[in-house]
Amino acid sequence: MTHRYEPSFVGTFVHSLNIPSLSSGMTCRLSRQLQLFRRDVLSGECPLRMIVAFLITCFIAQPCLAWSEGGHHLIAVLAYELLTESQQEQIQTILASHPRFAEDFVVPEKISGAKEKCLWLIGRAGHWPDIARKTKWDCPNWHYEVAATLVIGEVKNVPSISSTVQVSANLNSKSLHIFQAIEMCRRVAKDRSSSDSDRALAICWLAHLVGDAHQPCHAGSLFVEGVFPDGDRGANLIPTKQSQNLHKLWDGLLGSNFNAGDVRRRANSITSEVKIWNEASETAKNPNGLNPLTWLTESSEYAKSHVYTPEVLTAVEAAARRGQKVETVHLSEEYLKAAGEVARVRAAFAAQRLSEILAESLR
Repeated sequence: MTHRYEPSFVGTFVHSLNIPSLSSGMTCRLSRQLQLFRRDVLSGECPLRMIVAFLITCFIAQPCLAWSEGGHHLIAVLAYELLTESQQEQIQTILASHPRFAEDFVVPEKISGAKEKCLWLIGRAGHWPDIARKTKWDCPNWHYEVAATLVIGEVKNVPSISSTVQVSANLNSKSLHIFQAIEMCRRVAKDRSSSDSDRALAICWLAHLVGDAHQPCHAGSLFVEGVFPDGDRGANLIPTKQSQNLHKLWDGLLGSNFNAGDVRRRANSITSEVKIWNEASETAKNPNGLNPLTWLTESSEYAKSHVYTPEVLTAVEAAARRGQKVETVHLSEEYLKAAGEVARVRAAFAAQRLSEILAESLR
């Protein structure tokens, strides 16, 4: 039975949706289905159960947010502590001009002491682009690359990395992907003719995106004939027993919600790995050390070796043979241990590179 309803509320919501042109990695058929769905809702002809399912998809089945809050705090704090005292003061001064500083940068009461407050603020800067989701400052495409990390079978129209620098791009250029967004933000941050608020926004995005570029799932997707012809959205479409999906599991490897004690413990653990910490420092100073394409290439290689391991690909290939969705993967302890080690290494490299980029913006 089709239930009639008053379409005003739901219709207004759906009518407000901006259904964009789809990239080559997605299908025109999906775009057509979305347009037809919107038409049916506005006419009042769409079954109520379909509307409920659509709304659940909109508000729950959203892409994961890269490293979780704790991870972005960790990388930003590690980078900040590598700066000189003068550079730290300049960063704090610039951040105070952030257009959402009064609303989004209120230091929690439990954070006491001048140094602790400064560390929280730089960590907050690194996390802020996730706070800005669903606001006018939100730029979803900036967080990831659409390229293929791995292709299995015959898949058409596999996208390549967005490696062309958009010289005219600015903080309002929503269509950029992570490489392009980082290069644009670097230009804005170090341009003394930029407004203080724009420089603050650029620094927040840099603190965030440098971290994202070192998360293996953000360098691209797995494309598989029969199951992921348009990609697995950076492992978002592979369910796991340990977490909602494989991408979310990787997001949480550096900590979930912010906890000052946990951030300090993880920071000390990473810097105590002297060989890795020094290697990260040396790499950041290499000719290509601050090239985001270098970071994304590294992340893609880690994705091949540590994200899409045989135990994951076995489940994916079984789904492809059956023509069904991928069943929930129960990851082994060996997988989780190796993933944790990779996450710590990537955090070290991200922090060293971010520190160099922040210093660059102050020269």
